[in-house]
Amino acid sequence: MNIHRTPEIDHFFQRCIENIQNEDKNRFLGLEVSFENEKIIQQAMAEAGFQEFEGPIEHWPSLFLRANDILLNPYTSSIKLDIIKHDGFRYTSEQLPSHQLFNVSGVIFDQNRECNDWMMLRALDHPVNAAVLWQDDDVWMLDAPSESATIDPYAKKAKGNVLTFGLGIGYFVFMALLNPEVKSVTVIEKSHSVISMFRQYILPQFPDHDRVTIIEGDAFDYFNETYLAKFDYVFVDIWKSSEDGFLIIEKLLQQYLPPVDKIDFWIESSCFEFIPSLIMLYFQSLITKKTPKLQHPADRRVFKKIKSYFDHDDIIISDVECLKDRMYDLSKIRTIVSSTSKG
Repeated sequence: MNIHRTPEIDHFFQRCIENIQNEDKNRFLGLEVSFENEKIIQQAMAEAGFQEFEGPIEHWPSLFLRANDILLNPYTSSIKLDIIKHDGFRYTSEQLPSHQLFNVSGVIFDQNRECNDWMMLRALDHPVNAAVLWQDDDVWMLDAPSESATIDPYAKKAKGNVLTFGLGIGYFVFMALLNPEVKSVTVIEKSHSVISMFRQYILPQFPDHDRVTIIEGDAFDYFNETYLAKFDYVFVDIWKSSEDGFLIIEKLLQQYLPPVDKIDFWIESSCFEFIPSLIMLYFQSLITKKTPKLQHPADRRVFKKIKSYFDHDDIIISDVECLKDRMYDLSKIRTIVSSTSKG
């Protein structure tokens, strides 16, 4: 791959670098918001690059989530976790504060595709008591708005015979069963104790539990073309955050690279957030002939994969849009991640 240097491309690289270095969005996390100062904060968020506030003010979404809407969530209003009395598990309740901005989404990629990514921040209008399920001394699941907001889109997308990796408290399973396009849900779960607890206390509360099949097993034993071909849609949720999520997705994709429209990974955009920026840095290095100095080992490792992938792209590019297409194409990103090449 070769890039024909133009002023337009140089300016594009400069905008990307400025966006990567701009940490102004981070100051809004945890910020106190009131109905009186909401518009002021929204204006500041617009200036910081939160793209949902770029249009006319009258079209801006509210920064507030209604506590009543959260309490009326089908899962929250139907499933009682406080009845769980199982060895190794315990139930507590945690009050989520109101009027304080928190993240309710995965990373939302820059609509201009210039590394100016952002997250959706919202505040509760009233405090909410959230269920906390502990396994031994670790939080197994927190029934918080961020959980539902990052899982509901996948449950609505599901269709036919669905496979999901990771059981948790069964939120995805419950919501997927509410989707009229879903016929059945099969779950692969590694933990025997989680399955035992779920079958005894949570699954009986599901109205359509006869459409649920739970298999005790390791995701890596089932993540292959032959097994996944049995299902119409696959959703994977077996990590705690984007940090361990990237490493697990990488390992899965190295084992098998499925069609993009067949499978979704929970908070995938957050797990892959750093990759478009690394691709941009690689493109810039083709022009400057200088390899960027990357501090994080994962960055260096993925950068080598990016180099190996695009070194086989026999094309000369002189157009910014062509660069953007290669930076943000999910199929290309997954293919890069799936590589076992060491550069």
